[in-house]
Amino acid sequence: MGFIPGLPESDTVTGTSFLMVSYGYILLQGANLISDGSELLLEVLDPGIIGGLVLPVLGAVPDAAIILMSGLGGTVEEAQEQVAVGMGTLAGSTIMLLTIAWAGSLWLGRCDLITTDDGRVVAKNKTLGVYNGQYDLYRTGVTTDTATRQTSWTMLLSSLLYLIIQIPAFTGHTKDPQAAYIAFFLALASLALYCVYQVVSPDLQKKKIQKARTQFMRIQAIGELNRLASEQGNQLLNPDLTLNLAAATQLFNSFDDDQNGTLDASEVKGLLIGLSLNFGGKSICESSHPDEVAKLQQELDKDGDGQVTLDEFTTCLQQWIGHKMAAAAEMRVCVSQQRLSMTPDRGVHERLLADAEAEQDEEDNNNEVEEEEAPEPMTPMQIYRKATLKLVAGTTLIVVFADPMVDAVSAFAKATSLPPFFVSFIITPFASNASELVSSLTFAAKKKKRNISLTYSQVYGAVTMNNTMCFAVFMALVAFRGLAWTFSAEVTVTLLAIWALSFVATRSLTFKLWLAIPVMCIYPGSIALAAFLEYGLGWQ
Repeated sequence: MGFIPGLPESDTVTGTSFLMVSYGYILLQGANLISDGSELLLEVLDPGIIGGLVLPVLGAVPDAAIILMSGLGGTVEEAQEQVAVGMGTLAGSTIMLLTIAWAGSLWLGRCDLITTDDGRVVAKNKTLGVYNGQYDLYRTGVTTDTATRQTSWTMLLSSLLYLIIQIPAFTGHTKDPQAAYIAFFLALASLALYCVYQVVSPDLQKKKIQKARTQFMRIQAIGELNRLASEQGNQLLNPDLTLNLAAATQLFNSFDDDQNGTLDASEVKGLLIGLSLNFGGKSICESSHPDEVAKLQQELDKDGDGQVTLDEFTTCLQQWIGHKMAAAAEMRVCVSQQRLSMTPDRGVHERLLADAEAEQDEEDNNNEVEEEEAPEPMTPMQIYRKATLKLVAGTTLIVVFADPMVDAVSAFAKATSLPPFFVSFIITPFASNASELVSSLTFAAKKKKRNISLTYSQVYGAVTMNNTMCFAVFMALVAFRGLAWTFSAEVTVTLLAIWALSFVATRSLTFKLWLAIPVMCIYPGSIALAAFLEYGLGWQ
């Protein structure tokens, strides 16, 4: 089996199942490290060569590594057999993103649909059940922006690359080296053009960076407010991790210079300056960070009347704390409540709040707990270094364990007499794309147009990378190893899924809830259609 000596092997159903789960978990951790490293870079990078080139490529590394390892080793005959795992990974990843991620995001992100004065039907942010029924298939849905629709056009165009190798196969030429080389070089060229487009017009990267920066600022604001509350003799959180209203009120009054019960624009700016919030070493109140300032002001002033009331102030703090607690729970990381005072030197997805039980145990053992000093915020260079370590570690795990995963899938297929394509179609995408899937669903659940636009842009962008980078890797194996192209059924179902979603995504900016049903049905339908084409009609 694989090229790594000492790894366990098995040819039984139980043994290969255990190996697939084990290697799949390791690949998942590798994908998570790459995702975390990418998010760290987005804290300090503007759209450019890193955001437009490096990050999209890194996101496709897990699938590309599995595809590469599926046909790299062994004899040509062995590679021809195992490369079906690579095709299953490519098709399964693409279809999973276009069905489970897309439809799941529509379900979780749905809002009430309203009709605007100009007759457009749009989703109203953060409303569900206010104007229409929560499960109304036709009067709830989501609305995306025009940049997201443009991304879906890119996805559609990139899918045409499959036809270069598939059309000769339909005419009986399953071994066509010339077509394979042409497909390989055109896929590489398309990848390069896509990355250039990302650099020149980085709408998706801007959305990601804005999301990362907003998270960063919320964490920093909560930390600084807790520090100020401590200086006033209070704690921002109660023992049950809820907001201490008395401490929040005292903070509010300290920024209300004229003591009129509200914070006007100048007092809000004074609040932000007083919190010493910074990004990339510069105060967010400087002209270089207008978006961050506007976002924080908008979150504080809920009704947009230019006056922040005490109720708006405390509501905003409660929401910030709730978001951070949810993020910490999702990441399964606990820190002590005392460390609420820390500034966010641990990245966007690093942890803000405490494990109250662990803190209580510590208090039981120590009658007096000395106040810990807040760690210094990370410098941009420290963030680069930490991000690089995560990216290198994640990539290493994937490169090392992709080959054993391919072997385990092949062995399981033999033990169960199932085709390797169908096994890998279902299993490997959930290892290589799980973090992206969970992230998309979680972000969409916030029920905002900006969130659902980013979610769908990520889905379309990931499929575009599959159509270019991952397909180029596959074509390299076919061309340079002299493999036959016997995947007509698999490519057909992949193209049908892409074209069906593209038809939906390019025609409208608003998607009603009922669309989630047929889109979700594409996933099992693709498996059934591939089986029928291959075994019923004999397609190869």
